Amino acid sequence: WGVRDHRTIADYGDAIMGGRAAIPRMLATFSKHRVKATWATVGFLFARNRADLLDHAPALRPRYANAKLDPYPSAIHGIGTSEADDPWHFGRSLVDQIRDTEGQELATHTHSHYYCLEPGQTGAAFRADIKAAMTAAAEANVTLQSIVFPRNQMSDEAVRICVENGISCVRGNPDAYMYRPRGQEETGAAVRFLRTVDSVLPLTPRTSARPKRDARGALNVPASRFFCPRFLKVPGVSEAFLRRIKSEMLHAAQNDEIYHLWWHPHNFGRDTDRHLGRLEAILSYFERLAGDHGMQSVTMADCLAIAGEG
Repeated sequence: WGVRDHRTIADYGDAIMGGRAAIPRMLATFSKHRVKATWATVGFLFARNRADLLDHAPALRPRYANAKLDPYPSAIHGIGTSEADDPWHFGRSLVDQIRDTEGQELATHTHSHYYCLEPGQTGAAFRADIKAAMTAAAEANVTLQSIVFPRNQMSDEAVRICVENGISCVRGNPDAYMYRPRGQEETGAAVRFLRTVDSVLPLTPRTSARPKRDARGALNVPASRFFCPRFLKVPGVSEAFLRRIKSEMLHAAQNDEIYHLWWHPHNFGRDTDRHLGRLEAILSYFERLAGDHGMQSVTMADCLAIAGEG
């Protein structure tokens, strides 16, 4: 659902299917290394079939100026009936597997992959979307406590709406120009280039941090680094990228800070073995830091408990 406005099943469907296959392997790897993770999940994926998805759709929906961003026409006319015949748009079996794996948190990625900074959306429509996400999750015996905003598009109003509805842990952005929340039209080539360079060379300060409650009432657990698969394919760049991650992890461990590594399952959907091998190396390094410095693995919801607020 997060790539439907710029990808098709014809050109990217194999990566989505590869991501599906990678999820059980990620869960096994996390269990092996005693690593907890937060899985920010679009509410649509809690649906068992198309009728279930449409039953949970809110009456009030965003009216994006860019109609391509609206997922509801696709949901009504462009998808199959269930996971059995359309595994690209349904994933309830994987949601259940994550929920039932020890140490894993299901968080929300909004109900409809909602874009909070795009023209045409409103606070009322976002509130309806979040309530729909909470209802769909509750019917799967999941209580939502955390949110990762799609494409990191967050606003003060949206965060306050989440807090009002009991979703009080937010993945924020690193404190640097190229990572500040912005809409699609503002995220140009220069911003993407700076983000790319920063993944290998330190353009920004250390990205580990201590979670803190902000003025909006949310506990902010900022992102540290996108585990970007394309860097793992390029000799030299791959090694520099992994060194940067390990250096940041060490700094976090030595300073009692959070290091928040993130990616999408579909990022591992191609060249999966290579990507999982790199992930294994990172998690093995985490175990070393756990032994040397007492570093712990926590979910976003765990951060609420650690802060005495969960």
